[in-house]
Parts: sequence; C-alpha cells; structure tokens
Amino acid sequence: MLPWLESSYQQLAALHQQQHFPHAILLSGCRGLGKQTLVKAMAGLLLCQSESQRKPCGQCKACQLRQAGHHPDYWQETETEGRIGVDSIRQLSRFFHEHAQQGGARVAVVPQAERMTEAAANALLKTLEEPPKGGYLLLTSDQPALLLPTILSRCQQWPLAVQHVTQAQHWLQQQSDQTLPDFLLPLISTAPLEALHWLQQGLVEQASEILLQLEYYVHDKASLQQTVQLATKSQQLPLLLSWFLRERLPSLGGYQPQRYWQLLQSFQHWCRDEKLLLGQNKQLALTALLIELKRIMV
Repeated sequence: MLPWLESSYQQLAALHQQQHFPHAILLSGCRGLGKQTLVKAMAGLLLCQSESQRKPCGQCKACQLRQAGHHPDYWQETETEGRIGVDSIRQLSRFFHEHAQQGGARVAVVPQAERMTEAAANALLKTLEEPPKGGYLLLTSDQPALLLPTILSRCQQWPLAVQHVTQAQHWLQQQSDQTLPDFLLPLISTAPLEALHWLQQGLVEQASEILLQLEYYVHDKASLQQTVQLATKSQQLPLLLSWFLRERLPSLGGYQPQRYWQLLQSFQHWCRDEKLLLGQNKQLALTALLIELKRIMV
C-alpha cells in the first residue's frame, strides 16, 4: 500500500472487520494520489473468502480469480476516456441484481465518477437508493463537486490527501534518483504519483525552464516573443501559469496590488477560452495575457 494511504486503508479494513463497511463509498482527491490503488485493495478485501479481515489472503479461490482478472462478482467501468454513459450504469445495475456466483460479496467500481452523464448519474442514483444486499459500490473522483448532491449524500465520503509532505518526498526519493525541485509538489497539489510521472517524462525540466523564463520576463530580462514561444510548447501551461501568478509572483514583489486581482480574472478568462475555443490563436491569446502581466509591475 502507498504509505500516505495506509491509514485510510486500515480504517476501511477496520470497518469491514466490524461489518460496518458502507454499501457505497466515494474516495476523492486530486489526480495522482493513488485512489485506484486503494480501491483495488478494498475490492480484494471485500471479495476475499478467508477469515483474515485486514488484508486479502491471496490464496483463496476468490483472490485467485481476482488476481487473474476473472472474478465473476467484480465489475469495473472500463471506459477510461470521455464520458460514462447510461448503458454502462445500467450494466452495473444488472450486475448487482444477479446472485453472487462465489457466494460472497459483489463489488462494482466506477473510476472518475464525475465523468458520468446526467442520465448515467440518475441511473446510478436508483441503485444507491435501493442498495443490494452484499453489494458494494466503490466510486473515485478527482472532482467530487461535479457529482450530483443526491449521489454525494448517499455515499460515505472519504477525501484523501497526503498528510505529511515528507512522506511524499521520501517515497519519491525511493522511486527516482532525480532531484525533486521545491516547486513540484506544491504545483501538483502534493500528488506523489503525478510528481513521479513528471519526473519520468521530463516535464520537470520543461516546467523549470518556463517558470524561470516568466520570472525573467517580468524583470525585463527576456522578451515577450521568446516567452510566448517557449510557454506555448507546454501542455501544462495553465497549471504553470496558475502557480506562477498565485505563488511566485507575490513573492517577487514590485507589482500593483489593485491590478493584480484584475490579472487573476484575466487569467481565469484565458483558461476558460483555452478549454472552450477550439480555433483560438494560442500565441495571440497568451501574448495579450503576458502584456497585462507586465503592466501590473511597478
């Protein structure tokens, strides 16, 4: 188990041991925390047929079927891209209305549940309103606020986070021999798996270069054109700009506070247009935002 999730796992395992495990649970938290790792561990515990109540035995028939990916009483939404449609949730409902073939629990998993369409969410709500005996629904979400309030109210919510940054730092040092920059964990909401992805894919070097270039730009040490050309190469630009404007720029000083809040509003509009305007000239839009950034400097 990932070290920052061990406490949550032990608490959930205790609920299972006491036969108080909820029929529907929502594990929420930012991307890169390992929510799916915790879900798989809990699914294994719920399906295990041994008397051990703290972790799956790995030896019983149920554990062997699960490990082979063929457990008939385990269902998971397999759509990894785009929206989750109503047909998938209807399939989940039919799964719960079947008898458990192994005579134990039935477990269904819906990753990133905020991707459900309105029709799918309403279909899931019917299942939540009449929870099946011996059935357990495990949901995960990066953005639980996007879920229907009625779904949230019928799930036991477990928000997840790294409680101690040193835990994440130590784990990352074990996984990678690359230097961990100070900005990385705050930038990605202290999500260790996401940080590891950045380290492995070379995104840290690119991010460091862009953040330094932005600092040079506000201090008149880099041109607008150079900054725009470099920044638009990154798919993480909205995240990098958000961190620079909210965390780095205030520490640099030398800006007009009354215009700073106007700049943040302009940044929010820029982020919205980045998502919604398919034909937008990205370099032109970023140029306008960076010109406004320069204007707030004293």
